[in-house]
Amino acid sequence: MGIRDIFENDDDSHRLPIEAPGLRDTVQTTGTWGAAIQRQKYFTGPLEVLTELNKQMPAQDLAVGLDQLAMLSRLRSMLDASEAVLMADTYELFARGVALQSNGDNRIQAEDEPTPEQLAEMGVFADDILANLSAGYYRVTPHDQEIARSSFVAEASIAMRDTDNHISNKLIMAEGLRHLCLETLNALSAGEITTQTAREIIKNAQDLETEDVHRMEELLLPFAKHASDSAVRQRARRLHEKMHPKPIDERHKDAKETRDLRWWMEKDGMAVAQLRGPAEDIISVVNTVEHHVVSNVDPEDPRTRGQLRYDTLRDALLDGWPEGGGSTLKTKVAVTIPAVEMLADPRKALADLEGYGPIPIGTALKLAADAPSMLRLLTDPWSGAVIDVDRKKYRPPQALRDLLRFRDTQCQFPGCNRLPERSEVEHIDDWAKGGGTNRTNTKLCCKRHQMFKHALGWNYTYLPDGSVMWRTPHGQTCIEIPGSVTSVQNFDFNADRTPQRLDIELTDRVRKVLGYEFEEPPEVDAN
Repeated sequence: MGIRDIFENDDDSHRLPIEAPGLRDTVQTTGTWGAAIQRQKYFTGPLEVLTELNKQMPAQDLAVGLDQLAMLSRLRSMLDASEAVLMADTYELFARGVALQSNGDNRIQAEDEPTPEQLAEMGVFADDILANLSAGYYRVTPHDQEIARSSFVAEASIAMRDTDNHISNKLIMAEGLRHLCLETLNALSAGEITTQTAREIIKNAQDLETEDVHRMEELLLPFAKHASDSAVRQRARRLHEKMHPKPIDERHKDAKETRDLRWWMEKDGMAVAQLRGPAEDIISVVNTVEHHVVSNVDPEDPRTRGQLRYDTLRDALLDGWPEGGGSTLKTKVAVTIPAVEMLADPRKALADLEGYGPIPIGTALKLAADAPSMLRLLTDPWSGAVIDVDRKKYRPPQALRDLLRFRDTQCQFPGCNRLPERSEVEHIDDWAKGGGTNRTNTKLCCKRHQMFKHALGWNYTYLPDGSVMWRTPHGQTCIEIPGSVTSVQNFDFNADRTPQRLDIELTDRVRKVLGYEFEEPPEVDAN
């Protein structure tokens, strides 16, 4: 169980826009010809990959070994797709049997508690007699779909040697893939995406309308075939927030009621505390502690960064802020407010809290109202990429750092989530070899992954659309897309489509929102 799962997992197949079990189309309703096509589509692929792997000799070369690992990863995705199809279809057969029993002439109400003789006269078999008597005792209905579902999960857990929780989550994912997100299922079956990516898509399909789920697939799958699981998770969550039929400010207000502090014991005399609350509060607490730790570095202090964070927070809560008098630190919270979206539809507009993701626009405006300064950003309305920053206040080097901070949002190494504060401006073409210090030759990269490039033989190429293609020392490639990009539909990784500054009509209303009400917007060199 991951740390996020300590708070209850609220995933539920009822929150997916699919029909009730027992009423869904599956392979059993398509006839012999349809069954053959389905078998070829979802079950033959893994055998082909396995056969290909079986033909190859054990890896004698590192690059060959990495290629074989990539094949195994693809095989795992294909097998998980096969498992999802089989699980969903098996449960559908099970649900149909339950529905038939529930609607049959021999259905017995639990509360009736008839005698065995009465049941026998009605043609109910001995096993069914015992089942009905037990149901009456426990006041449950044997043919209730939820009761039956829990029974199926228990049986599947035994068959698959797994926990009920894990199998229940697998079943939700299987139903979502089989009966709703067919494009995601097909991509998983082809080994084009990972199982974790498919899981994120299904998880974030909850509470949405069917057409919105399909739109989410359309936007996410081009990303998912190239990006890391963590990058897909962030984009899926943002799309879910944007497409949710209930405004985020209302959901945020309801969610605040779940704020809580929980703790549990661990071995070796340790315990863990978990704080749940509004993102703006949690980020402020974390940033305040982090700022204090960074600002009070003692080279003689043997404690790790994590130990310093804990000790700072512990001292503040139990002994008062270090040196007394409480904290005088100004918490640093960065918020991006999409002005054009806010003007178009304030109820649908989402702001972005750095280090967290989407928050209600009302919360963002309150944070902005208390901010000591404001940094203006220009984003591409079509892709979401940050393409320019206000340079009137800062000298160009600072403006460039601001641009990368909001364009990339984190270290641009595949799967790395280090925030801008823990990353540095990295030249793609080395400065010593003539590489310029501009937005087309720089990106955010943490020190660890800079070391990968400079010492371990990793390399990367800045592509015309703003993404970065990483190449491992033995030829594996991965495309990392800037974190601010929300759509790659118009991206072509091989064509010159770098997001450019757009000509936007600055009406009086737009000027006011952007802060240009009494001044002309500054002229900015796009490079």
